Amino acid sequence: MRSARGRHGDPRRPRHSWKVVIGVVSALVTVLVVSSCAVGPDTGPGLVPAGDGGGNQSPASSSAVPQIPALQKPRNEFDWRECGSRVARDYSTSAPSGVTIECATLPSPIDPDRPGDTIEVALTRARAADTPADAAPLVLTSGSDLPSSRTLLLLAGGAGKKLLASNPVVAVDRRGIERSGALDCLTRDERTTIRNNGLDGGSSDTSARLTRLSAAASSAADGCTETLTPNQLHFGISYAASDLESLRERWGVDRLGLIGVGEGSDVVIAYTAQYGGRTGRIILDTPTPFGANARDTAASGATGVQAALRTFAQRCSSLPSCAFGANGTQTMQSVLDKGRNGQLGGISDTDALAAITTALALAPNNPDGINSVASAIASADRGDTRALAGFADDAASLRESDGQLVAACNDVSGPIGQNEIPGLATTWSKQNPLTGNNSALSLGRCLGWASTPVVNPPNSYPVPPLLLNGTGDPVNGGGGIATVNTLLTKAGADSVSVTWEGLGYSVLARSDCAADAVSDYIRQAPLSGPSERGCPT
Repeated sequence: MRSARGRHGDPRRPRHSWKVVIGVVSALVTVLVVSSCAVGPDTGPGLVPAGDGGGNQSPASSSAVPQIPALQKPRNEFDWRECGSRVARDYSTSAPSGVTIECATLPSPIDPDRPGDTIEVALTRARAADTPADAAPLVLTSGSDLPSSRTLLLLAGGAGKKLLASNPVVAVDRRGIERSGALDCLTRDERTTIRNNGLDGGSSDTSARLTRLSAAASSAADGCTETLTPNQLHFGISYAASDLESLRERWGVDRLGLIGVGEGSDVVIAYTAQYGGRTGRIILDTPTPFGANARDTAASGATGVQAALRTFAQRCSSLPSCAFGANGTQTMQSVLDKGRNGQLGGISDTDALAAITTALALAPNNPDGINSVASAIASADRGDTRALAGFADDAASLRESDGQLVAACNDVSGPIGQNEIPGLATTWSKQNPLTGNNSALSLGRCLGWASTPVVNPPNSYPVPPLLLNGTGDPVNGGGGIATVNTLLTKAGADSVSVTWEGLGYSVLARSDCAADAVSDYIRQAPLSGPSERGCPT
C-alpha cells in the first residue's frame, strides 16, 4: 500500500484528515438537526422528482409559456456573521466599499443518496445598506475556476454591485475548495509537477514533460483515491449541484435564482438538469462548453484565451504609456519562452501564463488595470520577476488547489490518451502560440483519474436563460457560448444573449449595461425586447 504523505511531503503525516473532519461535522450536524426539529421549522416545499426539467422530458411547447413565479425570501435563514475584512485578507484584496460581507456554513450531504455524512460548504453573502430586508437572494457560483467567494468580491466591487439594490447575492464555494472542506490529498512534489505541467530543470521537451506530468497525475490519482474513499468521485458538477439543492432545502424556498460564472455555468446547467422545477432564474455569465469532451474543451480554451491575450495587447498598445509599447504579444511570448528555458528565476512557462491570465481576470478593466499587468510582464522580460512572481503565487492559490484538480478530473468527459497529447501540442501551438502548448499539456493532469458519469443537459428549461457573453475572458475564453446556445436550441428554450467585448472575468462584474439587464431579468422573466443585445466596452 502506498504510504500517506501530507501537503509538504512529510511521510509521517496521514492523508486521512479530511475523512475525520467529515465524521466530526456529521456528528455536529446531527445535534443541530435534532435541535432544529424541536422548534419545528418550515422545511419548505415538498420534493420535486430529480430530473424535472431534464432526463427524458420533452421540450416545453413554445405556445404555452407559463408565468414565471417571483423568487422568495428564505423561510429559514442562516446565522450570518460579518467577515468582509477576513475574506478580503484571505484573498489579498480589498473589501468592496459600501457592501457588507457575511459568512455562514451549510452542512450538505456528501452523497445525496447516502445522507449520513456531510461536508460543510462555505456561503458568503453580499448586501448593501439599501438591500431590502425581504428580498430574495441570488445564488452565485464560479465552480472550480475561482472560489465563488472571490468572484463575489469582484462582482460586489464592480458593476454587479447594482444587483444589491434589489437582492442580496450569496456565493457558494464549490466543495473541496478552500473554505468548503478544502482537500489536501496531493504531495508537494505532485502538486509542483502538475502546477508546472511537467517542466523541470532537466528538459523542456514536450514528451519529457508529459512523461513527468503523467507520472505525477497517476500518483496523485492513487493518493487522492486512497484519502477520499469512498467519496473520491463526489466532487463533480452533479454533486456541486446537489449542494445548491441543500441550500434551497435549508432556506425552504421553491426555487433558486442562479448566477453561474465561467465553469460555474456548468453547475447551474447541471442543477437545472437534476432539479429543473426548482430553478427560478438562470444567468450564465461567459459559460464554458457544457458537456464537451476534454479535447474540445481544451481547444476552445486555448483559442479563447489566446484571443483575450491578443485583445489585452491591443488595448494596451492604444494607451499613451503602455509598458508593452506596440509589441505586447511578442513580449508575452518572450516571457513564456524564458519560463520554458529556466530563465525566469523559478517561474515556469505554465506559471507565467497562469499569472498573466489570473491578473487580467481580476484587474480593473481600465488603463491602470491593464498597464499594471503589462508592466509586470515587461519587467519580467527584462529580468525583474518580482511582480510576475506575486501574480503567479496569487494564481496558484486561487486556481491550483487540490480540490480544484479533483473537481476538474471528476468532470473530465472523453479523456485523451497520453500518446495523443504531443500531436495536439504541436498543432495547437501553431494555431495559438501563447496558449496551445499549455492547453495540450494540461490534458495530462487527469491521466489515471476516474471520472464521474456524464451529466446530460436539460431537455427543457423552466425559465428562459439569460446569457452574458464575454469575448475577452482570460480564464476560459469566450467560446463556450456557442455550445450552450446549441443545447438551448435543442431543448426548445428561448433565451436572451448580451455580448460585452471588454477584458476580464465575469461580464456581470464589469458591465453596467449587463448588470441592468440582469436586474430587469430578476424582476421580469422572460425579458421583453431583442434576444441578442450588445453592451459597450
